[in-house]
Amino acid sequence: MPGTAARAGTAPAETRQRMRDGTELLLRTWLPDPQRYPEPLGTVLLVHGLAEHSGRYPHVAALLCGLGLRVRAHDLRGHGASGGPRMVVPHADIYVEDLAEIHDAAVRQWNELPIVLGHSMGGLVAARLATARVRPIRALILSSPALALRISGGMMTMHRLLLALAPRLRVPNPIDARLLSHDPEVARAYRTDPLVQSTISAGVLETFLRGMPQAQADAPRLEAPTLLLVGGADRIVDPAGSRAFHDGAPEDLCEMAWFDAGYHEIFNEAEPLRGEVLAALSGWLRRHLGTAGGPQAQAKP
Repeated sequence: MPGTAARAGTAPAETRQRMRDGTELLLRTWLPDPQRYPEPLGTVLLVHGLAEHSGRYPHVAALLCGLGLRVRAHDLRGHGASGGPRMVVPHADIYVEDLAEIHDAAVRQWNELPIVLGHSMGGLVAARLATARVRPIRALILSSPALALRISGGMMTMHRLLLALAPRLRVPNPIDARLLSHDPEVARAYRTDPLVQSTISAGVLETFLRGMPQAQADAPRLEAPTLLLVGGADRIVDPAGSRAFHDGAPEDLCEMAWFDAGYHEIFNEAEPLRGEVLAALSGWLRRHLGTAGGPQAQAKP
């Protein structure tokens, strides 16, 4: 269960949290420097993308901890070091339900509403949590969110066939690591990472196909300040989905930072773009959430 945490610049504390169905998820937790921040200024729940794991985000956690925020990330079920069959889900809403349980445990532990930051599929999961009002949150940050995909008619036909006949059958993951970042080292590290999954199932793809239109339809219901960080050259997800979500959300709540040349993993882009993206993230947090010393949002009892 959640408990200890690691400071920024150190290896994260690793704990496990049991979901209602018995599946145990790995949690990684970082804390800001207690000399600078005796009390953290807030909590970020970080949700990673399809096939990867939360251990790929130490530089993002370090930036957030440098702003005085504690960070908790989990490996999605069937991913990384979490339990559950690899890349198989019991139903299309399970990732949102798991995030709600992670949220509840964090609120109990720290008595404050969290900021939720999701990348790619994690962005879709985070957007669903917020727009469907599954749980109240302090703010929402979406990095290259999977709010639209480019899927051919042939791929859709194959998906429907597999979903009907073999929803748990794992097939090769179509993600091309060369399209993640302009930095070739990112592609190399992704391909050689033993915790990155190389397959996908029709059941997992269905979480996208059901979740994306619902998140878009619910965008007007957004209640928390929201930042989208979007790579205009993304070929893993369709960045047009981020534009549609931004346009559908309340104008006074939703802001978008668009990086024309950015590929999918904008937190892992080649410099100087990576630095520009991280600066946009930290600048938005400072302006909107008072992480340089402003008030925290306390959870309602």
